[in-house]
Amino acid sequence: MSEFKYKFESILRIKNILEKKVLKEIASIELEISKAEDYKKKLIQKLKNLNDSTLKGKIKALEYQSLKAHCKLIEKEIESAERRILDLNNKKKLKYEELKERTKERRIIEKLKEKKYEEFMMESNRKELKYLDEIAINNFNRK
Repeated sequence: MSEFKYKFESILRIKNILEKKVLKEIASIELEISKAEDYKKKLIQKLKNLNDSTLKGKIKALEYQSLKAHCKLIEKEIESAERRILDLNNKKKLKYEELKERTKERRIIEKLKEKKYEEFMMESNRKELKYLDEIAINNFNRK
């Protein structure tokens, strides 16, 4: 019996590699998102601490102005971190769509491979049956 060789095996292998690549990209994007969220939480905590320090006791007007300017700067950084998180989430959605397409393509090729394997097995069984029939006929004729 001969060995089954699928002519699109290399394409299937490439599809698997591309799918894994997209999965790695999604993982790296999710890591970036978590880092950006951590950074945002740190900024929020820092802002809260600054606001609490302005409410404590008496401070000079110049210090108050400096703290308020610093608070505004931190608020802008928080906004930029939020925009970055939104951008990364959009990028992640696009990668998930790409992953969906890649998975679909791979499944189609795998289904084709299964069908070709079934055809191969049927043909192989047919040849084997024909061979066995010839042997049986030859044995019958010899008797």
